[in-house]
Parts: sequence; structure tokens; C-alpha cells
Amino acid sequence: MSPIGSQVESLCAASRRDVVLVAPFVNGGVLRRLLSLVNPGVALRCVTRWRPDEIAAGYNDLEIWPLLRERPCSSLWLRPDLHAKYYRADAIALVGSANMTSAGFGWSAAANLEFLAEIDGLGAAAADFETELFCGSVEVDDSVYAAVAEAVDALPRDRFKNAPAGNGFTPKTDQQPPSRPSLWVPILRSPEDLYPAYVGKTEGLTTASREAANVDLAAFAVPPGLARGEFAHYIGSLLLQKPIVHRIDTFVAIPRLFGAVTALLSTLPCAEAPDFDADRVWQTLMRWLRFFLPGRYTLNVPRYSEIFARSGK
Repeated sequence: MSPIGSQVESLCAASRRDVVLVAPFVNGGVLRRLLSLVNPGVALRCVTRWRPDEIAAGYNDLEIWPLLRERPCSSLWLRPDLHAKYYRADAIALVGSANMTSAGFGWSAAANLEFLAEIDGLGAAAADFETELFCGSVEVDDSVYAAVAEAVDALPRDRFKNAPAGNGFTPKTDQQPPSRPSLWVPILRSPEDLYPAYVGKTEGLTTASREAANVDLAAFAVPPGLARGEFAHYIGSLLLQKPIVHRIDTFVAIPRLFGAVTALLSTLPCAEAPDFDADRVWQTLMRWLRFFLPGRYTLNVPRYSEIFARSGK
């Protein structure tokens, strides 16, 4: 029986228009092998997830970004809740269980038992999946890469060496964050209260703050047992992977008045919430950005309105 990876290799080699490679775990060597088979003129998008603890544990490779950055017509996208394995070239797609790793593709001595089945890559099922996939994903650039790399470096590698993938902290709350990542914005007004809620030291928090903190924590796959500094780096790196946050981060690459940002927020999916208040959302999000990504932004109040901007770091 041919390795699972042979199916994906044949798919990539036959591509003439575009390739979409989707897997939670992507090994740099495996991606390099697939890229060598795709014609340089074929557009290629790769979607994965970058949780710092999983990267520290060796499940995923940050080196895939330089590979894709250097290749023409290529992009890398992140979606933290990704679990699907989906490989499409032009009108043919393969779906199943195999991650883009040596074990998943059957290219290692300790290969997994995996399965990939062919479906119509131009059919409704594939089209609906890709629409939802990219709606909740953010495109990687050097600054997103640097934030994730910094979060990984802040973690003690030995602690996560044998940790199971997807081992996220589960807060106790009756409420849940939005089911669609494209809708999420923070609701906790004081981001400094997030860590006490994470470690269970909530005596000093109001009932409303405790509940808001737990709802926001449920939107992040934070592993248990992080120290305060590790936690801050972790949250900051995943903040930039939230679609609305990423949209605002891109928008404030040019200094923006308070009203300009609230006007943009009013056009984004978060405005669908029945209690949406653009001023409140931006005030809260601004606090989160400055708290969890210190040094990335500047805030000036020359007269009557804040001017918020990305500092370029």
C-alpha cells in the first residue's frame, strides 16, 4: 500500500491553477517536499494552527513561514480552532485524517494509520468549507510570525515535550464565546483580570469580571500551568490570530482616530451582536492590545480624541 503522502504528492504535481493545503500540524520538511512538486506559477495557500505550546512540543513548525514567504503566489493562514485535514488542487480534493507530517503521510518508521478520500474540489461541500475556513483565518506576515515565535520562546520546552496536542485550559462558565471565530472580540474590560481568573484567584474580582474573564478564556486554547509572563505572551500571540483583532491591527498601521476605528468595527461581523456598542468594543480591545502586546502600539491624546497606531514592532 502506497503511503498517504503519495496521494498528496500526485495531487500537487498535477495542479495547474491553485492548491490549498489545510492541516492543524504542518512539518517543514513535508511542506518543502510538496512545494517542490507544485509549478511556481500555481497559486498556493496553506492553512494551519499555531498554538505556542504545540509548537514548543514539536507538533508544528514555524519554519513553514519562510518557505511560503519566499515562494511566489503563496500565503500562510492561521486558524486556532482548525482540526480539518483537506488538500485540494484545482478540481480535486482529498479529505480525511492525515496531518501534513511524516507520521501522518506515512513517511516515517512510526507512521500512523491514516485515511484520505477524494471529493469534488469544485462541489458545494468543498466551496462551503473553504468559505468558512478563510472567513475565520488570518494571513501570516512577519509581525504575526514574530509574535508567535516570541510566545514560543517564552515557554519552557521541557514542560511541553510530551504534552498532548490540544490540551487547553477549560474555564468554568455557563456562557460561551461566539461559535464563529470571525465574531470574537473581548468582553472583559480589565485585561489584567484575565490571569487571576486563569489561575483561579478570583476573590478580588467582581462577579461580572469573573464571568467575563471566563468567557474570554474559553476563546483561547491556553494550556494549564503558565506563569504570568508566559500567559501574557501566549494570549498576545493568539490575539493577533483573531480575525477582527487582525483586521484592526492592520488598519492601525496608519495612525487612526478613535472614531475611525469604531466606524470600521461597525462594518465587521462583531456588529451583528444585539448588544453591540462600537465605542465600548474599541475601548476594551484597545486595553487588551496595549496590555498583551506592549510596545506594539502607541496611544496619543493631542486634543479630544485618542490616536492609536501600530508602532511597527
